[in-house]
Amino acid sequence: MTSGEEAVATAIGGALLGGLAGRAVGATSLGAVIGGLNGAVAGFRGIYDWRSTRGRSAFVLDSTWSLVATGAGLVLMAASKASEVFTGRPMGYESDLSSRRNRFVHRGGLVLRRGFAVTMGNVINGAADRRGDLTESRRHLVDEHEEVHVWQERAFGPLYPVLYTGWFIGGVVLAVGRRGRSEETSLANDIDHLAYYRNPFEWHAYSRAGEWPPSWVDPERVWRRPFRWTAGIRATRR
Repeated sequence: MTSGEEAVATAIGGALLGGLAGRAVGATSLGAVIGGLNGAVAGFRGIYDWRSTRGRSAFVLDSTWSLVATGAGLVLMAASKASEVFTGRPMGYESDLSSRRNRFVHRGGLVLRRGFAVTMGNVINGAADRRGDLTESRRHLVDEHEEVHVWQERAFGPLYPVLYTGWFIGGVVLAVGRRGRSEETSLANDIDHLAYYRNPFEWHAYSRAGEWPPSWVDPERVWRRPFRWTAGIRATRR
C-alpha cells in the first residue's frame, strides 16, 4: 500500500470512528473532521504500526476516546506549520522517531518553554535541544518521557486536559499564596516545583524515564520517591 492509499484508508476509518465518538456528545461532524484529518496525515506519514495491537489501539483511541487531545495535536501541528512559514524556522519532522511509532515527532515547532518538549495528543514538538541538535539525551526524552504523555492522553481521554491543567492552576495559586510566608526562592521556581514537577502526570513520566527526581530540582520540594507503579519501567521501544 502506498502512502497515498494508506492516507485515504486511514482518513475514512478515522472519520467513521470520530463521527461515532462525536455523536455521543452531539458533535458528529466535528468528530468526523478531527478523526478524518488525523487519519489522513497519519496515514500519509505512516505513523501507526498496524502489525501490532499497540498500534491499532493507538489509532482507535486517537479517533475516539482521545479525540479531544488528537484535535489539540492537529491544532499544534497547524500552528507550528504557520510559524514555520512566517519565521523560516522549520518544524523538522523526524521520520525515524515517528514512522510506525504511533506519534508525530518534530525537532522544533511551537513549544511552551524553550528547551522543553511539548506533547499534545499524538504530536511531540521540541525534540531537539536549544542548539537544534537531536542528541541521544533528547531521543531518550522522546522515547522515555514524551511517549508516556502520549499514552497518558490516550488513557485519560477528555479527562487529561482537565486534570493536568487543573493541577497546574492549583499549583500556581498555591505558589502565589505562599509568597507572603516565605520568599527564599523565586515565584517562578515555586511554580515550577508545585505546578509542574509535583504534577502526577509529570511525576509519572519522569519516573518511567528513570529520572526521578530530576537532578536540577530540589528533592525536598517534590515527591521523594519515584511513581510507585512505574519506577524503573521504560516506555515501549520499537
